[in-house]
Amino acid sequence: MMCVGTCFVPTLVTNLSMQRLNSLMLTSDLDVLVLTLTLILRPSQQYSAQPAVAQALNISTHRLQCLTRRWNNIREAGVTLVDLVTEKGCPKIDTLPPDARDVHFTFYRKGNTEEKPQEKPTELAADVTPHTTPHATPHATPRKPTSAPAQPQALTQTGAVSIFIDRHTLQSKTVMSILADAIETYNIPDDAKFELMCRIRVAQALCHGNDDDREKLVVVRTLAIAIFCHTHNEAQALSTLFLPEPDLTTHLAELLQLDRGVPIPVQTAAIAALDGAARYRGKIQEVLAAVNAGVNHGTLMSLLRKTVNDVADPEATVPHSFVEALLALVTFLASHAAGGNMVVAAGLIPLLIQIIDNRLPQRLMMVSKTMQLVDNVLYGFTNAFQLFCNNRGVETLVDRIEVSAHVTGRPPLKILSARGRLKHCGVRRRPTRTRNSSFIRLGSFMIFSGKIPTPA
Repeated sequence: MMCVGTCFVPTLVTNLSMQRLNSLMLTSDLDVLVLTLTLILRPSQQYSAQPAVAQALNISTHRLQCLTRRWNNIREAGVTLVDLVTEKGCPKIDTLPPDARDVHFTFYRKGNTEEKPQEKPTELAADVTPHTTPHATPHATPRKPTSAPAQPQALTQTGAVSIFIDRHTLQSKTVMSILADAIETYNIPDDAKFELMCRIRVAQALCHGNDDDREKLVVVRTLAIAIFCHTHNEAQALSTLFLPEPDLTTHLAELLQLDRGVPIPVQTAAIAALDGAARYRGKIQEVLAAVNAGVNHGTLMSLLRKTVNDVADPEATVPHSFVEALLALVTFLASHAAGGNMVVAAGLIPLLIQIIDNRLPQRLMMVSKTMQLVDNVLYGFTNAFQLFCNNRGVETLVDRIEVSAHVTGRPPLKILSARGRLKHCGVRRRPTRTRNSSFIRLGSFMIFSGKIPTPA
């Protein structure tokens, strides 16, 4: 199923795969949920900005909204996303007020709700036993209880119904057990079950000792934000994400700061969320400002510089997914007129040259993606090629092609011929922007395919 979901062929099989992935969003296993959202993010990024992409991919908007929703009762306590995933934020979590870990949920029961079989369906009590959890408080006028034993609130009663689950219940039972008890007691409609499960899961993660679950839930929320931004228009995202939480972009950018000690999986999801938010015309400037794209020691450039230095180490454990997400964000920001000038002025070119010089076999895919970014940047901005030449970019690229040729087993004569042709194309004649683009694309082709052209 996962293989089919990433291949996008044929369309019918893809739709069936997305339907199953959409069903997996209902899982209670957080690891499965993270992997499911990661897989859904791929086609969402591919079809980003296309109309009706959510319907085409069969992605449930309601489920995404439940996963992207801001956690209740923690904003008033000054708890941010960084506090939820770092050790420095644990004291804030432990000192949350008691009601922050309780679940208050309200749903509306319609009149056509089916009755559940009861011994005496006409004798329904409105009040709940005092020590029973979860509790419900109906807003409709209760019926007068009869001499029959006290039953849960009327299953056929219409109107708003409030459910309360205290922290003691959350600490003593699993998420699915609490959800099953609530469904059985209050006959919760299908469209409210998933939201209640998300509320229970978040409240349980705020309890002491659930640091791992809390980190996974932050990853889930940021991935859901990324998917929502790629699959919904700006008006929907504004009303669902950015109006309830105006500083969402700033909080996501804080997850990328090096001095916060944020785990790599959380940063990977935060980068994807910022990449999705930047696709909106009204949010691109906000994203650029949040990551300090025009500052050499800003959040974005510092993270990219650290990543480039880390991947140069053969024993580095930086996952490829993180590097790919970071390069994708930089590539999109560089494709924007203002963003491209900002990242080039902040020192992007020397970092790209450093990536090109990386000769580790396990980082070859990173070099290939970097060559695409180099081609776009040097062709799109006037001062980029001069910076590329001043930082020995041409020599580095030629040497990198020679290394790739050795890996593919090409004879030295063709390597020297290729080097001579590259120098003829790009170095000794001080190429124009057109020659510059041809030169870089020639190098990109060689690194991608390992093919070395011979001189005419």
